[in-house]
Amino acid sequence: MRFIKLIFIISFLLTLTAFPLCAQFLKVSGKKIVDDKNNEVLLRGMGLGGWMLQEGYMLETASFANTQREIRARIQNLIGPVATDQFYTAWLTNHCTRQDIDSLARWGFNSVRLPMHYNLFTLPIQSEPTPGANTWLDTGFALTDSLIKWCGANKIYVILDLHAAPGGQGKDAAISDYDNTKPSLWESADNRAKTIALWKKLAQRYVNEPWVGGYDLINEPNWNFTAGLNQNGCDETNNSALWQLYADITGAIRTVDNRHIIFVEGNCWANNYTGFYKWDDNQVISFHKYWSNNDITGIQNSLNLRDKFNLPLWLGESGENSNQWFKDAIKLSESNNIGWAWWPLKKISSIVGPFTAKEEPDYRTLLTYWQTGGTKPAVDFATNALMKQADNLKVKNAVYHKDVIDAMFRQQGTNNTIPFAKNIIPGKIYFTDFDLGGNGYAYMDNDVADYHVSSGVTTSWNQGNSYRNDGVDIEKTTVPNAQGNGYDVGWTQDGEWMQYTSQVDSLSGYEIAVSYAAGSGQSKLRITVNDQTVATNVLPSTGGQWGTFTFHDVIIPKGTQKIKAVIETGGMNLAAMTFSYGKKASDISLKPLDAQTYLSTEKIIVNFNKGLNSSTLTATGWTCKVNKTLVSIKNLVASGANGYQVSFDLSQPITDADTITVSYSGTGVKSSDGSLLSLFTDLPVKNNLPLHLPIPGTIQSENFIVNYGLASEACSDAGGGLDMGYTSSGDYMDYNVRVSKTDSYILEVRCASNSTGGVIEVQQLDDTGTVLNAADVTVPVTGGWQKWTSATAKINLTAGPSRLRVKVVQPEFNLNWYKFTQNIISATEPVAGFSLYPNPAKKKVILYIPNELLNRDRKLAIYNSLGQMVKLPGVEDDSRNNLFISLEGLATGIYVLVFQSGTDVWHFKILVE
Repeated sequence: MRFIKLIFIISFLLTLTAFPLCAQFLKVSGKKIVDDKNNEVLLRGMGLGGWMLQEGYMLETASFANTQREIRARIQNLIGPVATDQFYTAWLTNHCTRQDIDSLARWGFNSVRLPMHYNLFTLPIQSEPTPGANTWLDTGFALTDSLIKWCGANKIYVILDLHAAPGGQGKDAAISDYDNTKPSLWESADNRAKTIALWKKLAQRYVNEPWVGGYDLINEPNWNFTAGLNQNGCDETNNSALWQLYADITGAIRTVDNRHIIFVEGNCWANNYTGFYKWDDNQVISFHKYWSNNDITGIQNSLNLRDKFNLPLWLGESGENSNQWFKDAIKLSESNNIGWAWWPLKKISSIVGPFTAKEEPDYRTLLTYWQTGGTKPAVDFATNALMKQADNLKVKNAVYHKDVIDAMFRQQGTNNTIPFAKNIIPGKIYFTDFDLGGNGYAYMDNDVADYHVSSGVTTSWNQGNSYRNDGVDIEKTTVPNAQGNGYDVGWTQDGEWMQYTSQVDSLSGYEIAVSYAAGSGQSKLRITVNDQTVATNVLPSTGGQWGTFTFHDVIIPKGTQKIKAVIETGGMNLAAMTFSYGKKASDISLKPLDAQTYLSTEKIIVNFNKGLNSSTLTATGWTCKVNKTLVSIKNLVASGANGYQVSFDLSQPITDADTITVSYSGTGVKSSDGSLLSLFTDLPVKNNLPLHLPIPGTIQSENFIVNYGLASEACSDAGGGLDMGYTSSGDYMDYNVRVSKTDSYILEVRCASNSTGGVIEVQQLDDTGTVLNAADVTVPVTGGWQKWTSATAKINLTAGPSRLRVKVVQPEFNLNWYKFTQNIISATEPVAGFSLYPNPAKKKVILYIPNELLNRDRKLAIYNSLGQMVKLPGVEDDSRNNLFISLEGLATGIYVLVFQSGTDVWHFKILVE
């Protein structure tokens, strides 16, 4: 009896070992994925791309060997079949290990997606000894067994993904190792039968594995089942062959496994679900998302499928972009209750994944040979290079990108920044080591992600493609005297900045030696502490070489401080800034550093190098000029942390077009340590008020401040740039404008429409959103999305700052620009000092001009009632103030004669009989 009990206990313990108490099979419950206890599980996964299936871009071979078979052939040609087998064994051994899975669990992932190449599990149909038979190979199953074991120990689910199906499932060859000289999955019944058999074999093996999350039947099918349609299946109208194969695979799986989820992907890289239907109760719709805008519009089709079929969604593959894009895409996904799997965990010499396998210099030699030819590397050299590159796949040899993981997890719940490196002052701070966080929080850059699927324009977020995956442009530094960490920040543009959370040893005046390179002497750098300016200067030209500029007497308080390097004027490269002790803070004189309007308000801020004694601050001695005219100051107070600022308002409104200066000629203002404020005159005030586009003038469609529903794309119209399109009824764009004069204007809209034309409404809104003026513009059919024409209308506009809204009433069309021209017929009043006669006239009119204009340059033009120039008239001058102006060729009607001298313009209405 004791023996029986012992057997029972041993069996029970073995059961616990195989199935940990916390293990729960996943299943579908309506629109959710849940565990056995009906707790919802939101999958946060990582795709193990490049492990069982190599793609050229992951090994830097895409330009000459894109598919795995091509890569292997290149390698075998260099080192022979035996060494090639050894390399691939090392690759499979090192690419994914227990350490990789432990890392994923520690970072916060709860699942992995395993991209499988069928040839690790079974032979190709062409190699089967018996046609129609299936020879099973141990390698793939053994690797998968190990992965499931590691994942189970870390409470991570494994989704099996047939990434390369027998024969290949798409014309995008690298994805599935497709060989177009052999029948594809869709062209061979034997390949389909092998695919079905493989899935049945996998399901039979893993039926009782709770940490297998499910079966992703075929990755990214991209095939045209209908001759003549898009080769990747993007315009297929039913995809019946795809759905039938999925149903057949599911049927085979269900003969041995009724527990695991079936994940299915549509055609066109998992995005065309036309003809889809529900054939299983434990089924999930998987879609993929790359390089598109992170808004609800981009996933609406998938959301519609979820609602229609009452099935869960899974973003089964995404990535290959910037950290900011990752942050936004994950937030979009999770806010819509969609789990996700990122791609990939690691690549050679890439910044977009959590791990980078460093590129060996000898491997680069092989790449150069394969790319350009030349002397063939020796077998031993090539073998060693490849084996060292495979060794770099190991976690201990890889480069960990904590910035990627931070964006995917910590930044989902906060915009707070944390240090990337330990920055100690005094000491050296590398410009590349800015804080971890999103754009606008840890750094500010003009290009932060690639949205080319939505915009039609490919954007490099980090133009140097080095060190970090954020929007800041970082390159490897090749000049040894840069004094950096081997990298520098380049491609700098106005308004960009980086923030460095630092520990400052003591309150002091510091010397800041900036290591930089600048081709011109126009680049300007500003240093702030907790958003207060402490130093600013133009950086002298270094002739493009590395040099040093030192900011003197920079006062920085003790403790944790957020230091910012602000690019006032771009064009420089930045390597490092070294902080060293200088004068005592009390020995540094009080002086202004810069001035600006506060954010987008009309309040003016003057920044000082040390805190002010507020009791000494009065309005006496302070003056301000707007466009060189004195304007009264009011509400002058000390502000900012530690009183490092003076803020004040003006007695009149200011606009973004105004030039502002501030001066101080008093005697009483002191710092908190007793220093007397130095006198200063006409300190420029940076005007940060929102830019208002001038009318009359031309407004580019992409210069909106609000865009609801439209998307940009590359434009082939004269001038290039971008246009706005993908219109739907109700879409709109808003623009800040400033109208110079209340009047009637001619509105030209540059537009293109393939086949339907459309209508837009142009509205002028006040600051409450009330419509002041409006006009409709009809967009004609031009016969192409890039065949451009101008549609015109008249619109009344009210002078002053306002908002212009361009609203889509009826799509579909593209918009390039809008041009507003004053309707000069409405702007012709009698002009003092001039006379025009006869009027009405037939062949000629005489314009009498004042004496002061006799010897000045002058231009004349005649416009019709639409504001179009119709004549540059011939003129005779009798030297007695009379200009004889020809009207030859003008039809009967009303015209306007425009007389210009320098910047002065006069208008005269003419009636031609």
